[in-house]
Amino acid sequence: MKYKSFGKTGIKVSELIFGTWYLPSRETGGKREVNRQTSIKLIKKAYDLGINFFDTADVYRGIYDRDTFTTNFENVGLAEKIVGEALKGYDRESFVISTKVMGRTGPLPNDLGANRKHVWSAIAKSLERLKLKYVDFYMVHGPDEDSGIEQTAKTMNILEDEGLILHYGISNHSAHNIIKFLNLRYFEPLEPPAFIQDKYNLIERELENTNIKVAEDNSLASMIYSPLAQGVLAGRYIKENSKGSRKEYERWFEKNQLQAENQASLEKFSEIAKQKDVTMSQLALYWLINRGKYIFPILGATREEQLEENVGSVNISLSTQDVDDLGKLFEGKKK
Repeated sequence: MKYKSFGKTGIKVSELIFGTWYLPSRETGGKREVNRQTSIKLIKKAYDLGINFFDTADVYRGIYDRDTFTTNFENVGLAEKIVGEALKGYDRESFVISTKVMGRTGPLPNDLGANRKHVWSAIAKSLERLKLKYVDFYMVHGPDEDSGIEQTAKTMNILEDEGLILHYGISNHSAHNIIKFLNLRYFEPLEPPAFIQDKYNLIERELENTNIKVAEDNSLASMIYSPLAQGVLAGRYIKENSKGSRKEYERWFEKNQLQAENQASLEKFSEIAKQKDVTMSQLALYWLINRGKYIFPILGATREEQLEENVGSVNISLSTQDVDDLGKLFEGKKK
């Protein structure tokens, strides 16, 4: 594994992050649920492979059901609990944790948002679930129109001063909002966000010249989710080979048009991977890591062999021209 500074925080993190939005699951009584023991084993495997950065959120359940996500809160925070259990006993200096606040975590009026009341309650609950005294990186999971940016930034600064978090960031915000957060430092003595988290991959590059560029220009780290476009860039669906994928048991994935729209480019991409003697996922992750100084893909894995394959992306070597050529392969798909 290779390590580098997480933006200008100076904290050294692995080039790849282990994500917990989707964890190993199993069918029990006709209902899909997280397999806790397999999940804990997988997190420990990631640690053994050199990954020292683990991403989670207070709303993560380890599985995703769109039909009950905003109404069933029984398993809210389950991913945080599993991460806390998996890393319990490890040297706290040996790993880094990021978690999030914003989404609805309960039925009460203030069980959501970036307002100070909810944030103060949320960080306490997250720390309890994670079995930690502080979180390295805490982020606002999305924009909150009811809470001003100034209030949110001040609240995050208070958490920093209290030693509950080390740095804060923002996720799923517009480039305009990112700039507004950054500009607060010129009007008030507020520490700006140190990082962003957004969707970005070889196919889905809508944010390439907006959020990602703003982050790079301001030395913010970029945590990237869906780096393999939900498995499309890993070649999971080129020949309808979706066995074991989330497509088998999540109806909404059937609506995903990424595969159909990029079939020809994906077949070319597969051939390039074979020529380089690497897998498609390794090639896609390598491209992403080398897109900027502070870009960190978040891995979503449910099997050890899948995790090992993806970690192998940090050890391959391609020329700058190779990286540019890969980008051009899907360039026409940018919006």
